[in-house]
Amino acid sequence: MKALANSRYVGLGVLAVFFVVAWFVVGGLDASAVSIAVLALYYGAAGTSFNFLYGSIGVFSLAQPVFLAVGGYTGVYLYLTYGISPWLSIPISCAVAGLIALPIGLASLRRPGAVMTALVTLIIAEAAGPVVSAIKPLGGSIGLYLTLRSSDDLGAMQFGSGVAFARIFLIVNVILIAGLMWFNRSRAGYWARALRDSPEAADACGVPVFRVKLWIFVASAMIAAPVGLIYAQYNLLVNTDLFLGTTTLFEVIVVALVGGVARSWGTLVGALAIVEISQNVTSATSSRPGYGPLTFACIFLVIALLMPRGLSGTWAAWWERRRRSPDQAGGIAAVGAPQHAAERMATQTPVPDMTAHSQRSE
Repeated sequence: MKALANSRYVGLGVLAVFFVVAWFVVGGLDASAVSIAVLALYYGAAGTSFNFLYGSIGVFSLAQPVFLAVGGYTGVYLYLTYGISPWLSIPISCAVAGLIALPIGLASLRRPGAVMTALVTLIIAEAAGPVVSAIKPLGGSIGLYLTLRSSDDLGAMQFGSGVAFARIFLIVNVILIAGLMWFNRSRAGYWARALRDSPEAADACGVPVFRVKLWIFVASAMIAAPVGLIYAQYNLLVNTDLFLGTTTLFEVIVVALVGGVARSWGTLVGALAIVEISQNVTSATSSRPGYGPLTFACIFLVIALLMPRGLSGTWAAWWERRRRSPDQAGGIAAVGAPQHAAERMATQTPVPDMTAHSQRSE
């Protein structure tokens, strides 16, 4: 238990150091680098919502972009229609995403197996675009657009520089990673891992399997909504192309899988790596369309072949081997101790009758 507590504090300490360093690094970037940082941190936060669901209970949901869109549309619509600050719309977007996720979870999680969940959520993701485009108050196929203020407006979540949004997304990522670290060591986290490894055994031990699945599915949707809201404010618009395109669905999931679900920070590391490589490839090809998604696909294939558990999973396996090697050396020494004791006992006078009888009985 003491070692577990120490590892928890070490993880939080490293996360705090990363936050402080990244906060100042972002402030020193130029405009193009800031836009790349915003995109990477957005994918990191969006992918973490998928990481929470897939890493906790092994549910492969393709509906995460839908909940990102729910957050974006909720924030922009409430601001344009009722003048509600996007900051106040964050809890509202969480509630709306949770209400939408509840029937989706009830429909997709009833039957065991990943195929049904993936199929139902894929249908939802593909149908969401045409449905939203048919709703006129949400702007139809054009979407909703915000007017940029002449000066920074904290209440409207509008800033003249992208540095503010990069720092907001940085805060969101740190909160999500810290939350996942806490969840993994909580009772609910132990239940989730037991359910992921063996639903039958978890059910036999009294874990409410379906309720835990549904709760985590809804929670992952509620996590995604504020991320979409902030990203819509950054782009000053919300439409189906921004959130519900096939590319978005693909990129959010690839970022999470490349980063790996073995560690809470895996998705953020995957996002930073993939977005940086993708932007460099796009610049090298004179920004020709299609090279960005193609880069995502190539990186995913390479990682899937060389590191099936993702970046964080590979790191976790290496760290576990490194930690076990001293223990194995200690185990070898411990095995040698009884041999020396047996040699010493052999030099002593034995008790023939009782010893022989005991050995035959065994």
